[in-house]
Amino acid sequence: MSNTWLLENFNLTKTLIDENRFPNCLIISGNKAIGKSYLAADISKYYLKINPSISLSDDANYKLIKPEDGSKVIKVEQVRELLEKIYLKTDKRIVCIHDAEKMNLSTSNSLLKIIEEPPSGTKFIITTSKISSIIPTIISRSMILKCNNPGSKDINSYINSLEALDVDNYHFLSNLERKKINNSKHEDTFLFIDDFFYDIENVIHSEENMINFSKKFSSYNIEQIINLILFYVVKFQKEKIIKHESEKETENYHVINNYNYEKLNFIYDKLLNIKKNIGIIQNNETILFSICILFKKLAKVS
Repeated sequence: MSNTWLLENFNLTKTLIDENRFPNCLIISGNKAIGKSYLAADISKYYLKINPSISLSDDANYKLIKPEDGSKVIKVEQVRELLEKIYLKTDKRIVCIHDAEKMNLSTSNSLLKIIEEPPSGTKFIITTSKISSIIPTIISRSMILKCNNPGSKDINSYINSLEALDVDNYHFLSNLERKKINNSKHEDTFLFIDDFFYDIENVIHSEENMINFSKKFSSYNIEQIINLILFYVVKFQKEKIIKHESEKETENYHVINNYNYEKLNFIYDKLLNIKKNIGIIQNNETILFSICILFKKLAKVS
């Protein structure tokens, strides 16, 4: 597996599967964006004896449950729909639930019923970055697999293994420390990130032409650009909460770091709304222009 920092976790579950000791429910716990979903997928393929190169979505014995697009929760109807099909006869089945902290009590209780007495061969894999949100009755019936954060060596190894590096798989690995990244292989991507924030800073605090800015970055994946900004908004939101001002990356991205918590929340909500309407607008220049206006307005508010 490419996420070497999770190899020990993967090997442990392989042993349990080989020895027929794999639990009915496995909870994969750890910080956000450290590869828990990839680990869950690798475990699922091993259990179901699926070739690692084949997509799990093509296998009838694999079911993935996660928040639906535009929803912040896993709905009870999603679990109930699963219950209608889970008793169809099969030798092995994996039900994977991503971001299980987004289950409400009704959803959790519906899931608990099937975890207690699952059909033969059916296993549940749950991923969460907040295990305290999982109800105790599910935890007591599960095995917990705690995942560690990747170190700088792990991150560099992972990045160098990628044929291409996009904004998403750079910024959503973990708590990346910029100075620890060896960026020689993917220099263009890192230069883009620096260039984007440098230019938007000029647009916000000067008379730099917003139209030129929008044209310059319109050829890039607009959803990845929004994800990039959202990453830093969330990063600095957390720092405001714990009242800790990080020196990491502030030099390049201080335009976001300088906003208070209320402004960061406002940006986050507005960007999510813009992201939802990408398919409707279908014009990158227009979307980037809207982002510029958003930041310029906030900069004028004391």
